[in-house]
Amino acid sequence: MANMDDMSETNMDLSSISGSAKGLVKGIAIVDLLAASPRPLRLTDIAASTGLPHATAVRLIDVLVELDIVRVEARGLYELGPRVAGWGQAFLNTLDISRLAFDIIEDLVDETNETSFLGVLDRNTVLYVAAVSSPQPVRPAARIGSRNPLHCTGIGKTLLAYSSPERRESLLQGDLVRRTENTITDRDALSIELDAIRDRGYAIDEIENEEGVRCVAAPVRDHLGQVVAAISVSAPAYRFTRDHVDRFAPRVVAAAMELSARVGYRGPDAAPPFPDTETAPAAQQEGIAR
Repeated sequence: MANMDDMSETNMDLSSISGSAKGLVKGIAIVDLLAASPRPLRLTDIAASTGLPHATAVRLIDVLVELDIVRVEARGLYELGPRVAGWGQAFLNTLDISRLAFDIIEDLVDETNETSFLGVLDRNTVLYVAAVSSPQPVRPAARIGSRNPLHCTGIGKTLLAYSSPERRESLLQGDLVRRTENTITDRDALSIELDAIRDRGYAIDEIENEEGVRCVAAPVRDHLGQVVAAISVSAPAYRFTRDHVDRFAPRVVAAAMELSARVGYRGPDAAPPFPDTETAPAAQQEGIAR
């Protein structure tokens, strides 16, 4: 086990940190441990897991309890305190997913040379909240703030795929409108397609929403692991073949995971967050959305 004098559970090298700053990092390591645990922990478990001497763990936990960052439950076990909930909510209130996504989808455009979009669920439609346009003259055309159906778009099918069956039913009221020859209008067939999307981790709009346009999209998860948005790459089908879909899909999935990390997702396959990245406000984003 690593010595806490050299390394903390936050994976920070403490060799250049001294005094109260080192104590702060060790205290954060305790908070991280409690946050990751599905149940309250004993003091001995905390000391063993962090590598802290027992006396040091006691001293730090006493301070954390006094500050309401950690609390002692009825059995004498330790868990996160109420102050952490306030911090978490304050952080969530500051999130602007379109701002956080901008440089990610910009990188996607640089890599694929095609248009990238960020969409969210709004009522029973896809609402496009960010986009970076392809530099090529022929490209999908839409506007930030515009909407499209759920059942025939890459982003929409992604959002449906990760919804409960009951939620899907409430979102898909009425007939599934045919937009192209490829639009799935049979509910059973759509259900099979949505299950396939969950299995492979991304959706394909196989010229289902707009004639001559193909798209691949992947889910964005929030701090609770819930799918709250999706990122897509979209292009004219004549230059965005199924081979391109297979090649670009892993990159779209990786971009969606990077954005998930930025909004708090810490699942087993989460990308590291990049809190220092400067991103452009959504209001400054010029372009189109799909």
